[in-house]
Amino acid sequence: MSLPVAGYKGSVAQKSTMPKYSKVLISAAAFIYIGSLLTLLKMMRIIDNHEVGDHIMSPEKIKTEINCAKSPKDLMQPTTTKVEQRKQYNEMAMEIAAKWNLTTPNAAALLVQQFEKANDYNPEQDFFHFHHLYKSGGTSISNFMDQTVGLPKVGNYWEGILPGSYESGNFDHDEALLDINKRLAEGTKREDLPYKASYAHTGLRPVYGPHRTKTAKFFQEQMPNKRLRAITMLREPTDFRASNHAMIMCGLNSEISKFNRQRAKEGLDQVCSPKDGLNVSALVDIKTQNLIDKCKSGAKVNGQQKQQCQDYANGVDIFEHCRSPSHLLEHYQYDKHYRSMFTGLMGRYHRGQEFGGTAYVGMSYGYESAEESKGYSVENVEEYTLQDLGGIDLTISGAGDGGPPEPDFIWFGITERMRESTILFYYFFKSKPLERIPQHRIQDCRPTESVGWTTEHREIVKQKEPADYAVWRAANAILDVRMAKMKMEIQAQL
Repeated sequence: MSLPVAGYKGSVAQKSTMPKYSKVLISAAAFIYIGSLLTLLKMMRIIDNHEVGDHIMSPEKIKTEINCAKSPKDLMQPTTTKVEQRKQYNEMAMEIAAKWNLTTPNAAALLVQQFEKANDYNPEQDFFHFHHLYKSGGTSISNFMDQTVGLPKVGNYWEGILPGSYESGNFDHDEALLDINKRLAEGTKREDLPYKASYAHTGLRPVYGPHRTKTAKFFQEQMPNKRLRAITMLREPTDFRASNHAMIMCGLNSEISKFNRQRAKEGLDQVCSPKDGLNVSALVDIKTQNLIDKCKSGAKVNGQQKQQCQDYANGVDIFEHCRSPSHLLEHYQYDKHYRSMFTGLMGRYHRGQEFGGTAYVGMSYGYESAEESKGYSVENVEEYTLQDLGGIDLTISGAGDGGPPEPDFIWFGITERMRESTILFYYFFKSKPLERIPQHRIQDCRPTESVGWTTEHREIVKQKEPADYAVWRAANAILDVRMAKMKMEIQAQL
């Protein structure tokens, strides 16, 4: 078919103009390709323990290769057959499954599916919600989202982040609705709303079924044209509990900071562990006395504090569980608050459970033990995590078998592997790497050290929480696969 151009007849116009257009298109594609490769090079350089060797081409060599190629796509042709590639994936999957002690029989097969899973993120179609579990590095990730998918910043807001998002709070549906209605009133079409993501301690899933969350209903009603997706963070289970115990349950981080500030005034170095002279139990005594003095003074106290003062008068050590990890692990407060803390991550541990527990994850948690649920086994938890958190089973539904699929996890990060996690975020969401990853609420004294968590305490948590550790091991295996796959894909383009 000819392209008519003023002053020329069809076939002549096609012969005269198409080569010129082709050159322009190829040049533009080459320019974009060079830019993307330079971004990939930067990503490779900032991956922990990854050396960029001489095999990586300079920008000049990239340009030369592009000029010699028929098209930029020619540089990305696979060097192995599908059979050879699948064999390579299988070998790597078996090694990764063994590394993380996965016991479910189909672990390697599910990891191969993870290797073969395509990244289908579409910023024009997708809206994703970050469910921030307390003390998992989520504040940093929320700020990270602002500076990547949230750009540009207009006034006090990031254009791509739905207002109502709070880095350390629940999602404010009223604030979000106010901004949506404002834009609609100004003439923006609902399908053109600029939001790409949101974040909060509030969970999104389940989107379907009897336990459908308020946030799911809100997003579906206000952004019906969007495909909802999920991201989250998780943390090594003992460290997760240690951090929650030190900051949220007992307020020890604050007491230790005050103690070290006083030492600094006296010209003394800070201390961060019992072996260096930090006496957490003595700080708990001070905390207790301060509360008792407050109750006696007639100052305003909340219901919990009033009950604590009454218990103290009856001879109860009201903060006994705060004195050490050993006290916590033997205390009824552990079973009340710290069982199966990853319930809020996916909404359940295995297919035998109902969805729930993600909408408003309270600071004190308070879930029932996953190990007591019908259908529980470590193997079932591993398998479900590989499928659901790994985003490879798109049939999972809060409405039950055959129901509409829940938003899939397009990305997740692991606190202890923050650098790798953020690199994958850049890659998955096609974002320009930041010069520095935002860091928030990093304690001078790490809770595991300052409160005295030992290897023995960690082993006790492993025995108490096999389900949480099964999730964590499977998540690490998925992250290993994604890192390996990303490196292979980048190197294939260099």
